[in-house]
Amino acid sequence: MRYFSQNLMANSRPHQAWWAEVSAQREAFRMGEDAMAPLMANMARNYGLVTNAAAVLPRDAWLEMDTITRRVMRDDEGQTYMADLMALARPIHIGKIAFKYRVASDSGTVRRSLSGKVPEVLGKTDYDYRGTLVPIFNTGYGRSWREWNSLQSENFDALSDDQESHTAAIREDMADYALDGDTTLTFEGEVGYGIRNHPYAKSINLGSAVGGANIDLADPNTTADDIDEFFTQTFGAMLDANLVTEAVNLYISPEIARNWDRQYSGSAGFKGGRIFDFMLTNRRIKSIKVTHKLSGNQFFGFVPSSNYIRPLIGMAASTTAAVRLNPVDDYNFLVMAAMGIDIRSDWNGKSGVFYSVVVN
Repeated sequence: MRYFSQNLMANSRPHQAWWAEVSAQREAFRMGEDAMAPLMANMARNYGLVTNAAAVLPRDAWLEMDTITRRVMRDDEGQTYMADLMALARPIHIGKIAFKYRVASDSGTVRRSLSGKVPEVLGKTDYDYRGTLVPIFNTGYGRSWREWNSLQSENFDALSDDQESHTAAIREDMADYALDGDTTLTFEGEVGYGIRNHPYAKSINLGSAVGGANIDLADPNTTADDIDEFFTQTFGAMLDANLVTEAVNLYISPEIARNWDRQYSGSAGFKGGRIFDFMLTNRRIKSIKVTHKLSGNQFFGFVPSSNYIRPLIGMAASTTAAVRLNPVDDYNFLVMAAMGIDIRSDWNGKSGVFYSVVVN
C-alpha cells in the first residue's frame, strides 16, 4: 500500500501535495483544540464540569500513528501481491474519479520496391480511450471526550491500538479490491474492476469444459509431470498468444503450495528437488508467491511492469482528526486512501495479466 515516506516525499509532487493537505488538517485540529481550551476552562470554573482541556494530541502521537501505518501496510493478508503491485504504482490527482488515457493502434504499411515511390494509400493511427475507476477507501475510529479525559496518560496507547486495527482493515479491503474489484462502483461508464474480473485480464480455464486444461494443481494425485506439462504448454501458449516475452510473477493458493512441496522425484524418471523449485526453472516464471487470498485450485499473475498493470494512487494512506466544535464532542479519526487498478492491453486486447477459473 502507498503510505507517506521520506523517499516518496522527495520524489513525488503528488505525495508532497497530499502531505501538505494532511498536515493542514492536523494543524486545524490542533488550532481548534487550542481555541476551545478557554471555553472549557470557563465552563469548569462556572459549572464545576470535568473537562478535557489538556487533551491535546502531541506531535509524538501523530508520529506513532504514521509509523503504525507504515508497519501495518507491510504485513501479509494480501500484501504478498500488493507489495509487488505498489512498486508499479502511478500517483494521480485525487480529483480523477475515473482516470482516462489513450490507446493507439498499429499503423503504417511497409512496401518494398526499387523506386522508393510514396505508396498510393497512406496509413494513419487510430485511437481509443480507456479509463480506470479510482475509488476512495476510508474507515474511522473514535474515543469519547470522557474516556479521553479519564485515560489521559494511557490514551495514546489506546489510539495506537485503534490505528493498527483500522489500518489493517483498510489495507485488507484494498487488497481484496485489487483482486476482485467492486462492480457496484461506476462512474461515466467506468466500472470498479480488479484483476479477476477485468475485461483485459486473461482467464485460464482449469476445468473439464471444452477448451479447459482439466487439471487440479492442488490435488496430490496430479503428477509433477502433468503440472510441468500444463505450464510449459497451456500456460506458455496463453502467454505466446498475448505476445508476452517477459517472465511473470505467479501467485498461488496455500493448497497449491503444499502440493508443490512434494519432491519432484516421485514422477517418472528421477528429478531432484521439490515441484516448487522445479517450476522456477521455467523461463516464463520470474517468481512464485503464496497468498491466503486464494484457495484451492486458484492462481493469478502478471508481468511485473507498469506497461501491463499499475495501481493508480489518488491518495496515500493517511490519518487525520475531525475538528471538534463542542467540548463534549468525541475525538474522531479518519483513515483514508484512494486506489484503482489499471490493467493495460494493446489495441488488439493482448495483455500480460491472467487468472485461473474452473469451468466444468
